[in-house]
Formats: sequence, structure tokens, C-alpha cells
Amino acid sequence: MSFFKLLVNHRSPGSFVNRMRKKRFALLETQIEALIARKGKIKILDIGGEKRYWENIGWQNPNCTIYLLNLDMADNAENSPGFVTVKGNALSLPYQAGDFDLIFSNSVIEHVGSYGNQELFAAEVKRVCDHYIIQTPSFWFPLEPHSLLPFFQFIPHALRAYLIMWFHINYFPKASNYRDALQVSRSTIMFTKKRFQKLFPDAECQVERLFGLPKSYTVVKL
Repeated sequence: MSFFKLLVNHRSPGSFVNRMRKKRFALLETQIEALIARKGKIKILDIGGEKRYWENIGWQNPNCTIYLLNLDMADNAENSPGFVTVKGNALSLPYQAGDFDLIFSNSVIEHVGSYGNQELFAAEVKRVCDHYIIQTPSFWFPLEPHSLLPFFQFIPHALRAYLIMWFHINYFPKASNYRDALQVSRSTIMFTKKRFQKLFPDAECQVERLFGLPKSYTVVKL
């Protein structure tokens, strides 16, 4: 396993990426606990979430039930105390306004395939719940987190597709033809702060920095 893959190993609680997630979540934990204090028991919808994420950041609260919504339930095959697995699409949430007290999502909105789908993702979040925490990596951080290659996000999709035809680039699987490679490349579209804030104009946009550079953005409305 390469050095960068060790840093971003999501399965290891002590990996760099999970330490960063835990630090990031610590800034939000008191706000979530305040929401619980106001409402008593709450339900959180985690779009694209995994039980492992919550375990790795050390979150425990008996007054909170977390619904893990994914297209594929393989990583969340069984319900367990405090968690409910749901098969569903973030672009058409199978819920009505008021069904949840909070919507949470970590590094998912950049993967929905197009600018239009990102707008639809944001619209669905706001339709279902007034309170949300949505995180995404920053376009401006030098190490692109999905490819683990520096500045990969700055390469036009038309050129990235050729690289994806030749190589399996971490998150981006190798494609057998140019059309498929272009689709793989365009499946991940990262955000600047300005564009992310535009999708959630009523939320506070928090910037996580590493070495003084923006590493991720989190919009918070609680």
C-alpha cells in the first residue's frame, strides 16, 4: 500500500484521514448535542454514509438514530443499535419534509455526476430538512483526494479520460474506451467555496485548512 493510501485509509481509525475527520466533527459535535438537547431523541439521515465512519470518529449518543442511505447497501448490510440501513438515491430522497431532524453527508455531493445533479442533491436536502451538515473536499487543495495525485483536478476531463484509459487511478477505475473513461472522469466534480456556498446560501460555510490551504468545505445549518 502506497504512502498516500495509508494516509487516506478510511478503514483504519488511526489513519490521517480519520484523524482529520474526527477533528472536523469535533467542531460540530456540540452543535448536534445542542439539537438533541432541544428535541430529545433525534433522527439523522446520513446520505452516502457508513456505520464505520461514525465508529471511527467515536460518535456515541443513545438519543440519536442514524439512517444510512446508499445506492448499494453492501457496506451497511445489517441494521445495528442506533443505525438503520436504507437503499435510496440522494437525487430523489424517499422522504418528506420533517422526517428527519438533521441531514448529514460527508464527501458525497462531488460524486453525483454533473453540476445539475449537484444542484438537485442540494435541493433534496433542503426539501427534506431545515438542519443539515454537508461536507466536500476543496478544489483548491493540491493533492486531489480521489486520485491521490497532485493537481489532478485541474486536468480537463477530455485529457483525464486518456489517463483513465491507461491506468487505474485509485478511486477512478480503468476504462476500456474513451467514452467510458470520460464518464468516469466526469463522475467527480469538485467545489470551490463560492460554488458550494451558492448551493446552500442560507448555511454557514466552514473551511477546514491544512498547511494554510483549504482542504474541505462544510456547510452547516442547525
